[in-house]
Formats: sequence, C-alpha cells, structure tokens
Amino acid sequence: MNRIKELRVEKHKTQKEIAKFLNITEQALSYYERGLREPKLKTWQALANFFNVSVSYLQGLGVSREKVINDLVEKMIDDKGNSFSSFNLLNFELSKAVTLGDVSYLNNTFNLNLSNNIVDKLIDNNNRNALRYLVSKYIPFVNDYNFLASVPSNLVDYYKTLEKKIIDLDNPFNDIFSINTEIDNRDVKIFESICNLLILDVETKDKLIRYSDDKKIDISNKIQDLFDLLTNDIKDKRILDIRQNIINLLDVYANDDYKLTSSFKTK
Repeated sequence: MNRIKELRVEKHKTQKEIAKFLNITEQALSYYERGLREPKLKTWQALANFFNVSVSYLQGLGVSREKVINDLVEKMIDDKGNSFSSFNLLNFELSKAVTLGDVSYLNNTFNLNLSNNIVDKLIDNNNRNALRYLVSKYIPFVNDYNFLASVPSNLVDYYKTLEKKIIDLDNPFNDIFSINTEIDNRDVKIFESICNLLILDVETKDKLIRYSDDKKIDISNKIQDLFDLLTNDIKDKRILDIRQNIINLLDVYANDDYKLTSSFKTK
C-alpha cells in the first residue's frame, strides 16, 4: 500500500491542497490514496517532491517513519539497563541534544515536571509520546526517507539495520570519511533514481533498493559512463555495450523478471 495518505496526515496537508498542487480532482487523489488507481510516473515524482521524500518510500517500500520512531522508543524502554543493547546509545544521543526549549515544550505539552536527567526520567516513566517527539527531532535517520525505503521488513534484519544506524551516530570517525560518504551517497542516489525511472514492478524495485551500496555504486558508475557517451556520440557502439551491461547487472541483482519503461526492454 502506498503512503500518500500517511504522508498527507503527517505533513498536515488536506486533500484539497495536494489536489490543487497536482492539478487533479480531490476524487482522483482519494483513489490514489486508497490504491484504487495508480498514479503516472510524473505524478509519483510530483508527490515525492511535494512531500520531500523518495518515490520508493512514497510507493510503500521499506518501513514507515512512524513505525521506526515507535519501535526505537519501545526498544529504549525495554532495553534500559541492558549494557549490551545498542539502543541504549539513543539515550546518550538524545541527552546531548535536548535543550531548555525542549524541556519547556515537553512539560507544557505532556503535563510533565522535568528539570534534569530528562531522557532517563521519560524512559523510567514510560512517557512514550515525549520520547517520540525527541526521537523524531534529533535522530537523523528517522527523517531519511531514502534510508527508510531500504529498511528490510524481516524482523531480525530490520533491527540489525536500525542498530547499525544507531552505532554510526556515535562513531567518532564519521567526519573523517565525510567526503567519501558524500560521493558514495551521490552514486547510490543515481542508482536509486534509475530504479525509480525504469523499473515498474514494485517487488523487483524493492529487491534492487536493498542491495549493498557497493553494488549500487558499481551500477551508477556504468550509468554515468553511458550518459557521458550519449552526450558525445549517440552512434558510438560502446553505448550499446554499456547499456546491455547495465541491463545484465540489474537482471543479476534482482534475480527475477523486471520491467523497463524504455525502448531497450529485454524481457
């Protein structure tokens, strides 16, 4: 199921506002939200831009932001005192980030009386709504919709993926590799953009989006080679070789049938 309605509610938007933005009727938008009608690709892209999310996330891949936030809060409460749990690091991260303004907001909004040891007290008293507010504000990966779209639904892999992101938050070497990370992220996004544009089958797209960054970067580099050639000489035979190589890689990585919207469909 897509997340159009979920995001509309999350962003405090009405059907009328979004329908006006898309230049469609509210009834058409209602059909999209209920899965009774499939938006065209340009509509998916327009909606993704409107909500500032990835097309993959909008289409329902991965897990929802709300679920991740709720599960992180539950883990913080359940794993308190467990020194082997990575989720305890969230307590430390939130304690560093919380401000006096946050304390005032939490006290007024949730009828609390906090002054110090804020996060510990929220956990001890099972103040889930207040914890959800802090997690949504200060834990960056819960607002990374590309990441959320790639999170596995398998329960074991799901929590392992979250744990890795939590450990990365506390990694003092992150800044040292920030330049390489930016480059890698660019290449990964190129790959994911190509998947969104070319692959129609949601299950296949789901498989592709979950592969390692190394594989995604390998493909994106070949895609960039193809685009470079297209801008220089559209008759160059190398274009066909690179294009076929890209198709073959997608075929191997997906290990399943896939559909392409372009004219060089092979299946």
